[in-house]
Amino acid sequence: MYWLEITVTADEQAADHLAEILRPFAEGESVAIEQLGDPRDLDPNALLPEHYLKIYVAEEQDTPELRQQIEAAVAPYPITFTPLQETDWANAWKDHYHPLRIGRRFWIQPSWQEPDQALPTDLIITLDPGMAFGTGQHPTTQLCLSALEDWLKPGQSVLDLGTGSGILAIGAALLGASEILAVDNDRWAVQATHENAALNQLTDRMTIVEGTLANVATRNWDVAVVNILATVIINLLQEENLLEYGRLFIFSGIVAIQEEEFTAALTAAGGHIHQVLRQEDWLAIVATRA
Repeated sequence: MYWLEITVTADEQAADHLAEILRPFAEGESVAIEQLGDPRDLDPNALLPEHYLKIYVAEEQDTPELRQQIEAAVAPYPITFTPLQETDWANAWKDHYHPLRIGRRFWIQPSWQEPDQALPTDLIITLDPGMAFGTGQHPTTQLCLSALEDWLKPGQSVLDLGTGSGILAIGAALLGASEILAVDNDRWAVQATHENAALNQLTDRMTIVEGTLANVATRNWDVAVVNILATVIINLLQEENLLEYGRLFIFSGIVAIQEEEFTAALTAAGGHIHQVLRQEDWLAIVATRA
């Protein structure tokens, strides 16, 4: 059996839009976004503006018709199709994943390496994200971890909606959160979060659920982290009373050009903005109920 790796190259402004176009074609609706360049290099020009968007399709789904549909959907952006044997597919992305520091104390460590560069005071997150979103390399993940570091107090409860690899839930646990619920509607993400919770010896401190906001029975979490797409968050604010589920919110997945639309929807829903964090063309917004 092989897996078909489909790679689209685009600039940062188009990456988020193309990810949504590619999602319905992907196994588990998972889209990996990789920025070209070396995230370990401190040179401000080390990271390039180009991004790779990668999805995977099982052998039985790989047909000429499917390839033509995907090519048409992402045109005029360049696309490549690469068959991978199953063992290659499972490890293909690892060449691009390296340890990195986020915020003041977080050290993100691939599970297949030793954290030999971490400092004794670092909070080490050991991660094997697999097909799930959240390696720590994307600006939205970094913004959320930095916001958690600034706003989360030990002993508080945390809801991580759209947990992906579980990186933010694990970060919250390392910061001293007392109760953590990690939720995602993607079965690959739920599996990855279970595995990463075990890698970090946090299984007994995290509840992991496959589902959506409708599956969250408890409301008034001390901190709710929602790192998904801005359009999805706006819908949750308008249609599902998202602000009832927390006291303090960290929202991300917001592109700079969506800031005005997002803040208008948040304010209309009864939110009060305390901080806006920016990195490249991405935002994270810290807010409470007004």
